[in-house]
Amino acid sequence: MRVYIPVTFVGLRRAVASGALPSSGWHARILGSGRLGSGADDADNDQGSAEYESLRLAAAESLVALRSEPEAPRRRAVVVANIPEEWTDSEPDGGVILTRRVPVERFLAVYADGPDAAGTIVAALNGKESAIDSTDLLWFARQELADLVS
Repeated sequence: MRVYIPVTFVGLRRAVASGALPSSGWHARILGSGRLGSGADDADNDQGSAEYESLRLAAAESLVALRSEPEAPRRRAVVVANIPEEWTDSEPDGGVILTRRVPVERFLAVYADGPDAAGTIVAALNGKESAIDSTDLLWFARQELADLVS
C-alpha cells in the first residue's frame, strides 16, 4: 500500500541517521484517502487526482506538525512509501496509523518545500494559510535524503 506520511525535517534527519522513521504511531494518508471533488472519468486522471489529494492532505498535516516542533526548519515534508497493509491500523478519517517503523528502503520519494519557502511557511503558521496555496512541494529521490536534510 502506498502511504503519504507527513513529517518535519527533524523526523527526516532522524530517519536518515537511524535508517527508518523514528517510531511507529505516525498518522499517514493512503492513496485515495482524501475526498475528491468531481473528477474526470479517465482512470489515469483519477489516479493522478487521488495521488495529488493524498499528498495535499499530508502536506497540510506536516504544517500542523511544525507547530509542535519549533526547532524544526520551517519546511513541510511528506514521505511517500510502499508498505504492507498489515503495518497499519485504519483511522475513521480514511487515513492510517503506522504500527511499525518504516525503513528508509521503503521510501519511494520525499516531497518537501525548498529552503526559500520558509517565509511562506512562517506566514501560514501565523494564520495566513492561503500563503502556501501557490507553493508546490519539490520532489526528492530517496538517494537525495542525506543532502536534503543536511
